[in-house]
This record gives sequence, structure tokens and C-alpha cells, in this order.
Amino acid sequence: MRYRYGNEVQLHEVLGTVLTDAGIVFEREYRLDAHNRADFWLDGIVIEVKIAGSAGAALRQVDRYIGLPQVRGVLLAATPAWADLPLQKRPTWADKPFAIARLQRQAL
Repeated sequence: MRYRYGNEVQLHEVLGTVLTDAGIVFEREYRLDAHNRADFWLDGIVIEVKIAGSAGAALRQVDRYIGLPQVRGVLLAATPAWADLPLQKRPTWADKPFAIARLQRQAL
């Protein structure tokens, strides 16, 4: 799918359309607890979207989410170049599935 976005909220809208068109049920801005809100919630799976910031900051956020008992896995969907870097020893994190997907600009 070709898409354009100017900010993270617009990218959320595109991703929401893709999920809806695929028949996938989700909630946006799902409150995990008093301090954490996931961009997308798919019955225990979190999709967190990043278009800016460092890999370290994104991974700290993943660590907070994946440690919560209701979270069964996390997909970090990001546009920065760091999302292409392979993560050694991280197919799971805290015994839960984890992956990073680099979203290429204008194609999803």
C-alpha cells in the first residue's frame, strides 16, 4: 500500500486502515496501566509506532510494555534507519515474542 504521512498520528491512521482492511480487530491508544499507553492493541499484542527518536528510547518503551502481564508480545514498527539493525538474541523478550519492522517511507 502506498501512503504519505507528515507525523506519527497520520501514520497511525494509515496503519489502522491496513489492519481494518485485513479484518484485524484492534484498539488505538490502549491504556495498559496508569503510565503506559500502546499505539495499537490486538488482544494482547502491542504495535508501537516510531517515526523519530533513538533506538534506545524505543527499546526502553518496549521493555516497559513487555514486562506487563497482559502484554503477550510487541511489534515495534518504525521508520528510522535504526529499525533495520538486527537485534542479537531478541526473537523473544521476557519469554514473549518481539520483533522490529522497518516501515519504508510511502509503502506499507
